[in-house]
Amino acid sequence: MDTSPKSESLSQLAIDAALDCRWEEALKINKKIIKLEPQNVDALARLARVYMEMGRSNLAKKYYFEVVKIDPYNPIALKNLKIIKAFKPNGLSGIMHANGSVKLSASLFLQEPGKTKIVNLLRVAEPQKLSQAYCGMPAKMIIKNRKITIVDNSENYLGVLPDDINHYLLRLLRGGNKYDLFIKSIRVNALAVLIKETFRSKRFKNQPSFLENSDATLKHTEIFTSLDNQIDEGDVEENSEEQVA
Repeated sequence: MDTSPKSESLSQLAIDAALDCRWEEALKINKKIIKLEPQNVDALARLARVYMEMGRSNLAKKYYFEVVKIDPYNPIALKNLKIIKAFKPNGLSGIMHANGSVKLSASLFLQEPGKTKIVNLLRVAEPQKLSQAYCGMPAKMIIKNRKITIVDNSENYLGVLPDDINHYLLRLLRGGNKYDLFIKSIRVNALAVLIKETFRSKRFKNQPSFLENSDATLKHTEIFTSLDNQIDEGDVEENSEEQVA
């Protein structure tokens, strides 16, 4: 089905709003598109996803059924209809996401000095792939050739850490520290994650994972450089790949 230039422009605005987790705005824009083109499958699917993100599964189900009426083999609609059917809150408080998970509490993003840091990733995935992510989505780190790559739980590439953070976090990880990662914000060509220390090795019992300013970060890096001889880099083969979060 051909779309009008106006619908194409609105579609980009709707995608941008979703990438930035602005669900109310995405809702209004997709409704405008559907008013112009009632059988716009992409807009119907986006509207259904917005309702899933808002926890309004009945409306999400309604619009996914609209998608299937027009496109009976639409894989996204069919998959999410199964998720809606199978979803059971089990007493959990939260909002169901488009992948069937429960939205994490806002308290997740409370920052603890020395234990959490919000990091803007570099070389982020293309917008089409980022559109599958959502705020609060868990992520994990994979180490390969001294570089930490950030991926989602299906190991789809999201981006990489800046060099300075990569340098000292790599030593913390190989020294025994453990971290959780969650997506903090998403925009076109930009992705920020919150890194949260969940376990501190005895080796670093008095050493915070993150310091506040750039001078402290430099000093932090120097401290870890002095620890190189204490951490056996041979524990991880240079060309091996390991998941650490």
